[in-house]
Amino acid sequence: MDTETFFRELKHDISAYADSKAELLKLNAYERTGKVISVLSYSLVLLILAFFLTLFLFIALAFFLSDLLHSMGAGFVIVAILYLLIICGLVLYRERFRTFVLNTVIAALTANENNKNEDEATNEHNSAGEVAGT
Repeated sequence: MDTETFFRELKHDISAYADSKAELLKLNAYERTGKVISVLSYSLVLLILAFFLTLFLFIALAFFLSDLLHSMGAGFVIVAILYLLIICGLVLYRERFRTFVLNTVIAALTANENNKNEDEATNEHNSAGEVAGT
């Protein structure tokens, strides 16, 4: 094999490697985007369900307080004050709340990746044992 052929094959191999690496990066980006979208959509569904649950519970509480106080307006005013207290609490602790949400999303994304890496390590260990055993 002459030098020219060697370098031509080397150039072909390097370009094939670069193309494969670019394809792998693109597929990894697709996978991460898919994970983010799935976590966000799941969280959105849970958020909507929690919103309606809270709404109906507070309406039920307002009617219950209205019966206790014999005044429809008083029951709903008390519930409105409860809502204002909750909103004030969220505004006061917004950084802590943002950090909690961010950490939860990151944990959800990395937990899936850690499980995948552990599965790959287990499969590699099992396949190595099978080769050694034969």
